[in-house]
Amino acid sequence: MNAKKILIVEDDKMLCTIFQMFIQELNYEIVATVRTGEDAIAACDTYGDIDVILMDIHLDGDIDGVQTALEISKKHKTPIIFITGDSSPETIEAATLENVYGFMTKPVYKRNLGVAIEYAFAKSKKG
Repeated sequence: MNAKKILIVEDDKMLCTIFQMFIQELNYEIVATVRTGEDAIAACDTYGDIDVILMDIHLDGDIDGVQTALEISKKHKTPIIFITGDSSPETIEAATLENVYGFMTKPVYKRNLGVAIEYAFAKSKKG
């Protein structure tokens, strides 16, 4: 079976590096890492067959992770896992979108990330 293809959308360089390390150690394939919602949308259009997107909610650029997820869902059925340091009720409510299959708060641990990726992938295939 082929490794799952992961897109990382994170504007914090250090966290992005940590996520990349975790993804590689979990034997997934990193399709791309991007810092903005605009770049995430472009990556989805370019690569198309992404299995799971890990997305920060607060991003560099003009659109946040929630708006990005909405735009991506118009063309792609890729499951998204939000990873954020903001667990306010408003943020959680805003993040309850159809294509969101997980919500993790920072700090993120490798084992939990692997479980979230497998869950999102399996759940999206059943729906």
